Amino acid sequence: MEQVSGEVGANQPSADVPSANAPSVNEPSANAPSVNEPSANASVLAAPTSARPVLAWMLAVGLLLHALTASLLGSALIDSSFPDRPRPDDLLFTLLPYVGAARYLTVVALVGGFGAFLVDTLRRDRTRLPEYISVFALMYLMRAVIMVLTPLGSAQGEGAFVFSQQQFGMFPSGHVAACTLLVMLTPTDRGPWLPGFQQLLLVLMCAGLLLAHGHYSIDVVGGLLLGHFVVHTWRSGRLFARFRRITGP
Repeated sequence: MEQVSGEVGANQPSADVPSANAPSVNEPSANAPSVNEPSANASVLAAPTSARPVLAWMLAVGLLLHALTASLLGSALIDSSFPDRPRPDDLLFTLLPYVGAARYLTVVALVGGFGAFLVDTLRRDRTRLPEYISVFALMYLMRAVIMVLTPLGSAQGEGAFVFSQQQFGMFPSGHVAACTLLVMLTPTDRGPWLPGFQQLLLVLMCAGLLLAHGHYSIDVVGGLLLGHFVVHTWRSGRLFARFRRITGP
């Protein structure tokens, strides 16, 4: 009995000695992915952080050039294809007095609005400049398409409104749309004076265009709607989602 018991005990592995076939607890499994290795499902399209500002500026400049080209081509198309464009009656032109000097209010509104917005952005968050430029470029791109669809005659008659470069697109008003963008893009945490200042300039712009017959009243309304649409879609819609992922924030 003692001999049999000894033989059985000799064939049993000791509990303290690990089996040769059992994997070590401290050794990683050959099939287990390394913690430091990136997953195969990780996005390969994500740009490095250092490259993102470059991509954002490339997108902003590209959109701006496209908007400028589309606006010039659309204006030339209207002038050449619709020489006898209709000049519709406007109720506000009848009710309000004509004040030719009010056209310079539009210059004050544009220069003051863009100047204040640019200074504030450069001082506080200049990294968002590509985003803002992209928003304005997309607005003017959309306006270039819309104005060709509605080729109205110039509201002020023949000749330039302020500058010698004449634009033949009326609806919607790019002046009003730009001021609307300035109002909606101005951060509200800057204090009450800057948002209020931009809102005042928007009112001056609308008044100057109507009193000096720079745009029809429907153009002014269209500019307000276009500005609201572009900003709202940029912030929460899918139409500009790809652009927003590049420019941030």
